[in-house]
Amino acid sequence: MKPLLRPIIALVMLAIAPFAGAQKRIVIMPDAGKPKDISIDAVFDGAKLWDNTDATLEAAWKDKGFKWLSATVKDHGQIRRDNWGLQQVKLSAFGNKNVEEVSFLLKGGKLNEVSIAIWNKGDSQNAGISDKDFNAIVEDWSAELNRRVAPKFDARGKDKTSAARAERRMWAGKDMLAQLEYSGVWEKVRDQATGREHGRNFQGEFIRLRLMPKPASLVGMNVGVVSGTTVRRSDLTKSVKRETGGDVFIDNIPMVDQGDKGYCAVATAARLFNYYEIPADQHEMAQIAGNPAGGGGTNPDEMEAALRKISGKYKVRFQTLMDLDYSSHKYQSFMIKYNRAAKKLGKKVLDTQNYIYFFGGLDPEVLREVNGNGPTFEKFMRIVRENIDKGVPVMWGLQIGMFPENGQAARQRGGGHMRLIIGYNDAKKEIIFSDSWGAGHEKKRMAAPDASAATMGLYLLQPSA
Repeated sequence: MKPLLRPIIALVMLAIAPFAGAQKRIVIMPDAGKPKDISIDAVFDGAKLWDNTDATLEAAWKDKGFKWLSATVKDHGQIRRDNWGLQQVKLSAFGNKNVEEVSFLLKGGKLNEVSIAIWNKGDSQNAGISDKDFNAIVEDWSAELNRRVAPKFDARGKDKTSAARAERRMWAGKDMLAQLEYSGVWEKVRDQATGREHGRNFQGEFIRLRLMPKPASLVGMNVGVVSGTTVRRSDLTKSVKRETGGDVFIDNIPMVDQGDKGYCAVATAARLFNYYEIPADQHEMAQIAGNPAGGGGTNPDEMEAALRKISGKYKVRFQTLMDLDYSSHKYQSFMIKYNRAAKKLGKKVLDTQNYIYFFGGLDPEVLREVNGNGPTFEKFMRIVRENIDKGVPVMWGLQIGMFPENGQAARQRGGGHMRLIIGYNDAKKEIIFSDSWGAGHEKKRMAAPDASAATMGLYLLQPSA
């Protein structure tokens, strides 16, 4: 992103979480009632755990905040410390150890992994944790795993092939493998005026525990090591569905629920990595993209730089296909076009020097006239068709809340957001998109001219071969 507008856009671009209604949650005050305390200790019963199917998981945890991330594919379930109905949910393990989130991943109809988010900078209440407290959590959980899984862990060090390069400790129990992964960094603190370094600040990133069935042999076992995608671009066309009503779409993109934090960009990236069979979660992506503690949004410059940096490691390629970020010179050009269209439509003409219009003062009808037809619209649709036909979803940065979605007025606030374009319907003049908000947001629609008008940028992340 270019000078002048960068400091403002960095604060809001790609950082808007949906309203609670969009995620079917009821927001209540912390003192509205006694929290529903849910113990997750049952996941440490390895002898029975791996026999679970989608039906048995749902039955066992349905009264404990369990939900599927997709309404159609039951292969990823989740329980989160959250507001659930009219109660708050408190997740804990071993009596008093807080947990943020538990994910259940199925493969071939059977439970294949349980991932426990113990602490992370996006969800945890103590986002600005000290290195002492961070390490205390690691050691406390290690002591519990020594007692419950195996008496001693194997220090696996850093996985240098992963995005986050987390430290790893592995326990090999009778029926399961337990791998504790944790990452924290020391950041340089610089004087804003002089640029001189005057100390370091610890930033905890995440602490998570992965439980997996124990294989017959541990020889050569190295959980978490990823050498890159094995998916080839030519394989992706198999994921494209064409329906009689005109829908052309990709239907098997894994869902990630960003929750109530501004992780739309990193959750979108995680979904694409998972689609290409690269294990990655939004907390790893948040680390490499530099998301601030407390669940803040993504700086688009840092996100783009991070994806370019790790693309070779994962055998993927990142591209910017359409750039309407309204930098200094682009904004002036855009405002000239905007005011010309405003005069034509009898709308208010805006001050071309006032950048704040970008965030809420633009008229949707005028914006549709400027970027919802002509060369901009033709380029937008060409990019969408070409990539969807190849089975490649398009990362879509946009101004959210300006135009109807699914035939209704948008329910989200304005500002920058990122989602995936996963299809199109030329007969109905629609694009098909997906948000990283969990079940119910897998496949949604918007009029194609409106989608083009709202666009800030289109980006591609795909296998390099």
